[in-house]
Amino acid sequence: MAAVKSALIITNLSKDRAAVLRDQIRTYLIDRGVQIHEHSFSGNPGKYEIKKSDLAIVLGGDGTVLYSARLCVGMNMPILAVNLGTFGFLAEVNPDEWEQAFESYQNGTMGISHRIMLNTVLRRDGKDIASFCCLNDCVITSTGMAKIVNLKVNISNQEVIEYRADGIILATSTGSTAYSMAAGGPIVHPELSSMIVNPINPFTLSNRPLVIPADEEVTILVSKQQRTNLILTLDGQDVIPLLPGDEVITRKHNCSADLLSFKKMNFYEVVRKKLDWKGGPHD
Repeated sequence: MAAVKSALIITNLSKDRAAVLRDQIRTYLIDRGVQIHEHSFSGNPGKYEIKKSDLAIVLGGDGTVLYSARLCVGMNMPILAVNLGTFGFLAEVNPDEWEQAFESYQNGTMGISHRIMLNTVLRRDGKDIASFCCLNDCVITSTGMAKIVNLKVNISNQEVIEYRADGIILATSTGSTAYSMAAGGPIVHPELSSMIVNPINPFTLSNRPLVIPADEEVTILVSKQQRTNLILTLDGQDVIPLLPGDEVITRKHNCSADLLSFKKMNFYEVVRKKLDWKGGPHD
């Protein structure tokens, strides 16, 4: 049994039905004596200080789940994600299932999928100037169109390669079905503790993605010889300008994102349905 005495409702108001569904959930929980905290936004959600709760209920699409995971990192709050978007790899509960899903969690019959997150540190002139976390991926690319960048990659203090490419993706197993997959990376089971190092359109065709243990530390050095400006992007949402000579150091975060798993479909069935794989098995 999971006693829910307080709940945080995170609502993406740009989604259809979001406000109505939020009000329904709020009324339902208040009637059952649950203390409510809320964070609603439309467009750019920005930074927000949240209050520790027993459960986070997220209303939106996969992007809202990514934002919420970063917002709640370190709070030890499981996330019940209600899908108001389209794809729904992360937000798997349909809008008409939220009450059943909530009761399943309270009854102790809901599974929890523990997903690793990444911690990324920006080092400039030998000093750590900023730290970020992400659930899907951190990406280094140019700000210009079709500009090749030069990036040196070290893994656990061992020099591995210098890429000439459109950029590089460091993805978690959860993020393997996002940008990394679109860039030719492998699909990895989301509960594996691994990291994908995936160059974007590398200049040399022999360069291929690497899947490494998540406890490795990946350091990317932005070479000083660049023909374009570069940016670091976290989960496709937070953007940070980079300078030549910067180091981007990424390792497994010490906290995970705990996503409640309501449906009976396993990961392979979800992938088959979401990616519309043909050739069987047939329904």
